[in-house]
Amino acid sequence: MFYQECPPPPGLQPFITRLWLVRAEPQARYEKILPGPEAHLILNLSDPYRLISPPDSSADLNGSGEQETGRETEVSTGFYAGLQRSYLISENPDQLFNVGARLTPYGLAAFTSLPPSAFQNRVVDAESLLPGFSDLRESLANAEPEQAFAALTAFLEHRLRPDYRADPRVVKATETLAKEDVEISVLAKDLGISTSTLERIMMRDCGTTAKAYSDVCRFNRIVKQAAALPKGSVPGRELLHLADYYDQPHLIRAFRRFSGFTPSEYLQVVQNYGAEYATFVPLEEVIG
Repeated sequence: MFYQECPPPPGLQPFITRLWLVRAEPQARYEKILPGPEAHLILNLSDPYRLISPPDSSADLNGSGEQETGRETEVSTGFYAGLQRSYLISENPDQLFNVGARLTPYGLAAFTSLPPSAFQNRVVDAESLLPGFSDLRESLANAEPEQAFAALTAFLEHRLRPDYRADPRVVKATETLAKEDVEISVLAKDLGISTSTLERIMMRDCGTTAKAYSDVCRFNRIVKQAAALPKGSVPGRELLHLADYYDQPHLIRAFRRFSGFTPSEYLQVVQNYGAEYATFVPLEEVIG
């Protein structure tokens, strides 16, 4: 695998956390992508691959170069994956070659006036949000990482809304929730606003409620810790120690909801591949 990333330039940093490029042979035919605290803008430079949505999710990539069949969508160019409440499964080509950007939960609003709530728990053709994005594909087909990062940076800088400023209360709320479990009422009080105001501005700028975002962040933290557990760990006891879940059934329900795995199933798969696959879990067949 070849993977390289770099920080965005200062003008993009409030909204983009990382630019990245990957060239790799997939570990398995399928990959389960678990939900996390960031959104993703991705340009596919390899052969097409398929995205498969779980039964309670919604994949929507209608547009140029994309063909949708039921809950399976062929991805051939660029797409935007908003904040997800559940997992996605990709069926990979023989070789992966992608360049992309990780967006803060409020980052999309810096590049389009469309409401972020319209794109949460969805994967959409990037052209519907950022016209011209797929045009980068031809020029970057053989690009080195520095060239790819420069082209993606130039495109995003051109799309920045000059009058947009992130609400500092939303910035603080998302940073806090990404790091730790905090009662939403306590967080709102610390920010000097009511709980209803916090939920309103989170929905306006991120397209999700503070509570829903907190739940995803908590799962993301525990799943990364779980992937680093030594082989032979007892999933229920070890994971309950790591996270603030009421009891083992509560933990199992949360794992099922966000990943389609039980804790035992997750650990068995991830420990075969390594902690670097904590949120992009290789699968030999579609399960969960």
